[in-house]
Amino acid sequence: MKNNFIKERILKSKMPYIIAEIGINHNGDISLAKKMIKSAKINGAHCVKFQKFIADDYISKYAQKANYQKNDRKVKKKTQLEIIRDCQLNTTQLKILKRYSKKLNIDFLCTPFEVQSLKDLVKIGIKAIKISSCNLTNIPFLKEVAKTNLPVLLSTGMANFAEIKEAFNIFKKNKNPIIVFQCTSNYPANSDNANIAVIKNFKKTFKCPIGYSDHTENNIPAILAVSYGAVVIEKHFTLSKKLPGIDQKASIEPHELKKLVEETYQAKKSIGISKKVRSKEEINTMNSLRRSLVAGESLKKGTKLKKNMIKIKRPGIGLSTKNINKIIGLTLKKNIKKDQLFKLGDFK
Repeated sequence: MKNNFIKERILKSKMPYIIAEIGINHNGDISLAKKMIKSAKINGAHCVKFQKFIADDYISKYAQKANYQKNDRKVKKKTQLEIIRDCQLNTTQLKILKRYSKKLNIDFLCTPFEVQSLKDLVKIGIKAIKISSCNLTNIPFLKEVAKTNLPVLLSTGMANFAEIKEAFNIFKKNKNPIIVFQCTSNYPANSDNANIAVIKNFKKTFKCPIGYSDHTENNIPAILAVSYGAVVIEKHFTLSKKLPGIDQKASIEPHELKKLVEETYQAKKSIGISKKVRSKEEINTMNSLRRSLVAGESLKKGTKLKKNMIKIKRPGIGLSTKNINKIIGLTLKKNIKKDQLFKLGDFK
């Protein structure tokens, strides 16, 4: 029987499942990585995620830097390979971090960037595989991931729909449990390019749970994603944006993570149900603000009620306005003061 991390951990969460993407923000320092795990737990994340790679196996020494990598002055003279290599964690270190996460009762995930790292993660008992957007079109790699039978979290940054379908079908054919993530791959990404509306299309096309990997600098896209049906939100996480590293500025700090957790949870609760119902908190307001039938003037016992003797006023706890034609012409059994609410028992 296949492990189903998606069903057992993500979909069982009563609130949006929040992944704190530590990624490479630890800069290869396992002590810093542990501090990040602890902070992620304290501030409400359900899961921490790291990256496993052998830099020399997936980056050519001739690979140019992306713009966001060029913008970090501290690594201006380094190549992309050198930047990433400095943040590398080995399998033993990841095992330590996995155990530490378990101790703190926070889920642990990791993104492999090439086949050897994938094999290493399988050996240490990883429960699901997060596939980075940069590997979405790496078909040989995706096929190796499928063979593990592990649940897959598939990011779709930089992709068109045909590329996503091709990747998705590899896992569908092998029956890997899967979540498809909407993602815009820039660090940070512009909120104007979040394209949250595509989530509805993903749900309809892929008929699987949908997530959102958020690289924007605010929580609005994540909140919208939840309202569109995203069950998991992933966001880069750091202890401080001032730490060295190319992903720090595009990451959220502890207080921002706490706010993300709170706001996405509130967004999910706010969705409610499709059926229109009166909430409990509205009952008091309803009783005070709706209208009832009241006496438009002081009336004596025996008076035959005419329409001009009736007014419609607050509160709403008296005789309903829909009864107005039923009481016209009836005779009062007692005196009624002006503005007094009528009751059916007031009439003969």
